[in-house]
Amino acid sequence: MKKLLVVAWSFVLLSIGARAQQPADLVLVNGRVFTSNPARPQAQALAIRGERIVAVGTTAEITRLAGPNTRRLDVQGRTITPGFNDAHNHFSPDAPGVHLTFKTMEPSWDETAQALTAAAAKAPAGTWLFGSMGATVILNEQVNRAALDQLAPRHPVLLRAYYGHGFIANSLGLQKLNLTDQQPDPLGGYFEHTATTPPQLNGRFWEYAQWQPSRTLTPQVPDSAAVAELRQLSEEAVRLGITSMQLFSPLPFERFVRLLHQARLPIRVRAIPFSPTTTQQRDLSEVRQLPKPAAPNAKVKASGMKWVLDGTPYERGAALRQPYLDRPNWQGRLNFTEAEVARMVQESVELKQQLLVHCAGDRSAEVVLQALENHGPATSWPARRVRIEHGDGVVADLLPRAQKLGVVVVQNPMHFAEPQLFQQRWGHTMQPLKSLLTAGVPVALGSDGPLNPFLNIMMASLTPAQPQEAITREQAVQAYTYGSAFAEFEEVNKGRIAVGQLADVVVLSQDIFSVPPPALPRTTSLLTVIGGQVVYDAKELK
Repeated sequence: MKKLLVVAWSFVLLSIGARAQQPADLVLVNGRVFTSNPARPQAQALAIRGERIVAVGTTAEITRLAGPNTRRLDVQGRTITPGFNDAHNHFSPDAPGVHLTFKTMEPSWDETAQALTAAAAKAPAGTWLFGSMGATVILNEQVNRAALDQLAPRHPVLLRAYYGHGFIANSLGLQKLNLTDQQPDPLGGYFEHTATTPPQLNGRFWEYAQWQPSRTLTPQVPDSAAVAELRQLSEEAVRLGITSMQLFSPLPFERFVRLLHQARLPIRVRAIPFSPTTTQQRDLSEVRQLPKPAAPNAKVKASGMKWVLDGTPYERGAALRQPYLDRPNWQGRLNFTEAEVARMVQESVELKQQLLVHCAGDRSAEVVLQALENHGPATSWPARRVRIEHGDGVVADLLPRAQKLGVVVVQNPMHFAEPQLFQQRWGHTMQPLKSLLTAGVPVALGSDGPLNPFLNIMMASLTPAQPQEAITREQAVQAYTYGSAFAEFEEVNKGRIAVGQLADVVVLSQDIFSVPPPALPRTTSLLTVIGGQVVYDAKELK
């Protein structure tokens, strides 16, 4: 098999070499090209023929490859980079209803109650009322089914943590979500109950108890609405220079993949199963039904298997090895036992799928590393590229273990934007970035929130909670391009500006390597090229 792959790739390179002698379809010249390629970090120009890059070099060298039909763009010293690859984001289309609006992401309970009362007064009875909330409301134990019933007895209400961990519903909301007072806890999640006899659901539920209710809402989203949201997401992405996204969705996986194909997006999307659980087990049916690997240049690919092993520091759900500083005798919780994590590892091997695990705490990260070490020789794991999503707890003694196992950490720099709250929770030792690179741990970057990659690059280069963990902007761009491609086994095809790579490149509105940090988020793409095709053009280049 390996010989066949070598022969096939050699043929591709020979073909590319032959085509490089032909006139290019598109050349970009007079630029500052950051290639993410250590063999040639900088260049002035590049040439594209078909869907791949056929030459990288000086403006003089590349100009010679232009023919009478070549489109030639002088970028006038602007920065060119590989297309950005958002390694971790979510697509969660909402069911029809009213969405509460607030001045901040952390409204108080009083503000929330006023907004609910006003919405209930205007919306027809039976209309869903949705609220995206911060920890202030989600952690307030007085915000429960009974409190929401008083405010909106004739409307189903669902308040959801904007960071994804914690739901609160009223009685009508529970009914619409097919949740009864006898509802058993699913594996990996739990429902809170009243102290009455018999106990009732109090409307607050956590972790995998959120999965099936979320899926109950998805049939209410028409295909047309979901496709429109996907196209809107893609349009925003190309304006920001994002050419690839790796997405999780609460939609049933077959439907999600079908909608991606139907949407015919210009960006490349890797869809990753985000499977639910039952009361007895994790549901592997979607993973078992994954399609065969797609062609290297396919716009939609489906692979992997993801499990959420703990919560987040917001609700003190991240599983720690030491107690939380602001809640003694509490170390968070693991969603699954160590034995269950060991089964995840075994299944990833048997099903030949990359394993992705959400680990916010150091205890959850330790459990994963131990499961990998127990399964077999450490040397067998680097080729499988097990991913730890977030990886805030891959610190200290866990760093060399992760490096030896070839674990890839997908970090989300916007999570560094809560330095005061997170330091109250777990001090100054978590959320590594520079120490990961120093230890030789592969790092990819994803947004897991606001899509803007330049906002995340700014946070990665500042890390306000731990300035010593800041990385250079060059390292951040490398992680956002090549690192993210490596995290999805696509580094042969994308992530660098190099001969043979897919022509996924962007011309930026400003030099992201020199502008002051506050200016970084204002960066946009002037030209976004995917597979040799211009998919976004701000009409500023001639």
